[in-house]
Amino acid sequence: MAAIPVEAFYLTPGATGSLQQQIRAMVTQGILAGRFRPGSRMPSSRGLAGHLGVSRITVTLAYADLVSSDYLTSAGRSGYFVSDTAPLAPEFPQAQSRAEAIDFKGLTGGRFTLVPKVERPEDWDRYPYPFIYGQADPTLFDHQNWRQCALRALGKRDSRR
Repeated sequence: MAAIPVEAFYLTPGATGSLQQQIRAMVTQGILAGRFRPGSRMPSSRGLAGHLGVSRITVTLAYADLVSSDYLTSAGRSGYFVSDTAPLAPEFPQAQSRAEAIDFKGLTGGRFTLVPKVERPEDWDRYPYPFIYGQADPTLFDHQNWRQCALRALGKRDSRR
C-alpha cells in the first residue's frame, strides 16, 4: 500500500488544542474522510515532525494515542499504518435531488453560459486587426512549442510514478 505523503498534513495557525491533539485530529479526519485508506503507511515520526516544525516526541505521542484508539497499528521497526479495523465515517442516505424551482436561463435571457459563443464574420481573417475573443495570433504565440510542453508535462514518461 502507498505511503501517505507528509504534505497531506499541516497545522492551522491559531488552532485550539495542543499540537498532539491537532495531529490526532488531522489523522482521524483523514481516516474518517476516506483520504487515508486501511493499510496505508503513515509518514515517519521524524519526517512528519520535520515537516510540521514540531518535536519528534509530539508526533510519537500522537501516534501512540491513535494506536490505542485503533486508528493506527504499529509494526515493529517498520512504522505506523492505518489500521484495518479503524472506525469508518457514518454513511448517511443520499438526499433526494429536488427539481430546480428557479429558471435561471429564462431570468438571464441565456446571456451567461459556461462556454462563450464566438460570433464572427466569414471573412474575419481579412480584417486589418481581427480581434476575436479566445484566438491567439500565430505570429506572436508559438503553438508548436506550447503543444510539446503540454504533452511533456502531462505525459507519463516524465512523471514520477
